Amino acid sequence: MKPTILLPLMVMMCAPVYGAESSAPGGSGTSSSPAEKLGAAVEKDPGLPPVVSYTLKNGLRLLILEKKFVPTVSFTMIFKVGNVDGAPGKTGLAHLFEHMAFKGTKTINSANYEKEKPLLEKVELAAEALIAEESKQTPEPAKLETLRKKLSEAEKEADSLTVKDEYWKLYNELGESGMNAMTSTDYTGYVVSLPSNRLEAWMIIESDRFKNAVLREFYRERSVVMEERRMGESDPNRLLWETLFTNAFAAHPYHNPTIGWMDDLKRLTRTDADRFFKTFYAPNNATLSVVGDVKPEEVIKLAEKYFSSWEKRPLPETNYTKEPPQKSEKIVTVFFNAKPALRMGFHNPGFEDPDIYGLLMLSEILSGGKTSRFYRNLVEGRQLALYANSGHSTPGDRYPSLFVILAAPKEPHTVEKLETGLMEEIDKLKKEPPTQWEMEKVVNNYEAGLVRQLESNPGLGMSLASNQQILGDWKFDWKVAEKLRKLKPEDISRVAAKYFTRDNKTVVFLREPENDGAGPSSTEK
Repeated sequence: MKPTILLPLMVMMCAPVYGAESSAPGGSGTSSSPAEKLGAAVEKDPGLPPVVSYTLKNGLRLLILEKKFVPTVSFTMIFKVGNVDGAPGKTGLAHLFEHMAFKGTKTINSANYEKEKPLLEKVELAAEALIAEESKQTPEPAKLETLRKKLSEAEKEADSLTVKDEYWKLYNELGESGMNAMTSTDYTGYVVSLPSNRLEAWMIIESDRFKNAVLREFYRERSVVMEERRMGESDPNRLLWETLFTNAFAAHPYHNPTIGWMDDLKRLTRTDADRFFKTFYAPNNATLSVVGDVKPEEVIKLAEKYFSSWEKRPLPETNYTKEPPQKSEKIVTVFFNAKPALRMGFHNPGFEDPDIYGLLMLSEILSGGKTSRFYRNLVEGRQLALYANSGHSTPGDRYPSLFVILAAPKEPHTVEKLETGLMEEIDKLKKEPPTQWEMEKVVNNYEAGLVRQLESNPGLGMSLASNQQILGDWKFDWKVAEKLRKLKPEDISRVAAKYFTRDNKTVVFLREPENDGAGPSSTEK
């Protein structure tokens, strides 16, 4: 029995939300749309949303989807720069710059930039002197106090020409919804939804932001991020993930936390952030998706007007040190005043290898919903686990990463007993292929998710932009569905046997301090 294929229904189900011109693809198509006359490509496969693609001469890629359901539009700008791109000793810079991107430009958040500029330079000189003293093996307390006072005075002087939170106030007046930004290991994204008649206003503000960013209030914002880091150190979930990545990756920069190491954060300077901005924030390193009640040709014309002067720049080499094959099982115990839990990681081959799709299917079979094996057998059946979930690619997609399992034991069971139960479920799949029903369920759920995704402008915009910028194709999610349909049960057993081996495994156990040393390790059973 073949999986039910839902993709051909997508346009039919969602056609009412598309504009008349955008829904034309798939018909006779004898005449070009206004967007095509401007040089854009319009997707004409009836199984895909009719996305309009257009690339400016400076390399900025536009993905536009006209939807007439409500008079709003969602914007997503994705840059292919994340924490993985931080230079040694500069971890956390991608995340810190994301904060700084809301601090305005030469015209926004400033009362008079020409007068403000030398004051910001004065702040930087004071900060560099303080960091230099703090970095000494034996800094002088009196000198530190003097330098901190100088920095504080310089910041107050610069504040006199800063218009606080003007960037946010502008968007509030424009009727923004969901304005946010996010930094991952792989990318940085900026999102907002606005009434559709604010299209040109967005173009004006955002083109200014990425052409003329001014990194004011840098050291205060750095302190905010350092406090985030301190708070994270008291979060057992973050501690588990950080410990897993730092142990699973010995060479590749995926071992660094996205927020950065504290020792790096306290040495970061405004000059570092400005250099980072000028290196990675280029139009040829970005994709902009625009989804909602807009005319594609209008978006293209306005993008040409406001973004075409953004200068293209050569991008740095990002072929980072490859993670060598893991040769031994790694078991790490973290002692923390929290309920026991575990994280387990197995190196995956990355998205350039076809095995990644078998691992995706395997993850869904193990933990996709209440009919999954982990839930049926470990949560409900044997009641070993409070929860047991998995994911085929963490912490990123740009490079080979990890298949991860996250779980917590249910009292009175131990983390070792739970790990044994998890591996027993995986070993079953190595020896006995999944049923056809299990695989059909995964394909059907995945395709249904693609349909649901079309209902959300922000969600669809994020998917289009991130897939294009990180994986090279906005259609990637739909191509995954095709790959999943072609998998056979024996493929799942093969990838399970290939990747779920002891010498490819890293396990992190979280224990309460009083249980220090209690119980044998999983390798002793």
